[in-house]
Amino acid sequence: MSAMLSLETGIPSSPSTAPAISEGGYLLRQSGGKPLRVRGELLAECTSRTPAAPAWQDLQIFRCDDGQVAVALRTCRDNQCESDVFHAHRFDSLEKALAWLQAFDPAADLFADLDASDRRISATEIALRAASLRQRADWVEMQYRSMIGELLFQFDIG
Repeated sequence: MSAMLSLETGIPSSPSTAPAISEGGYLLRQSGGKPLRVRGELLAECTSRTPAAPAWQDLQIFRCDDGQVAVALRTCRDNQCESDVFHAHRFDSLEKALAWLQAFDPAADLFADLDASDRRISATEIALRAASLRQRADWVEMQYRSMIGELLFQFDIG
């Protein structure tokens, strides 16, 4: 597939979602690690962002000059106090990259604003916060799975 695949949601992505362009390639950010440098072409980009989403993912897939495939996945959080989470990986094939994306758990990148060991928090408040976190996780999971399903569909018909 040589043409870039772009899945639009009608919501503009922020300029910081794009990978940094470095000398002859791209720098893909990784939370807690050095950036992944890739040379190649952007195959696809998409987002799971929707209005009022508590968090969403921005995704780019690259075909590297050496034949490998690189994936940049960013979990964006709506809360200003929380940092975004960045994942970047290289794979031997597009199939392996897509399998990793299907197995990825987007809820793992959510922030749990709950310290159950804090004795000042009542059991009721803990239960309410846990229910709220579960609701956010379900929403993010549903949006992510929808985005990946559309991506797989587009690659299959492309």
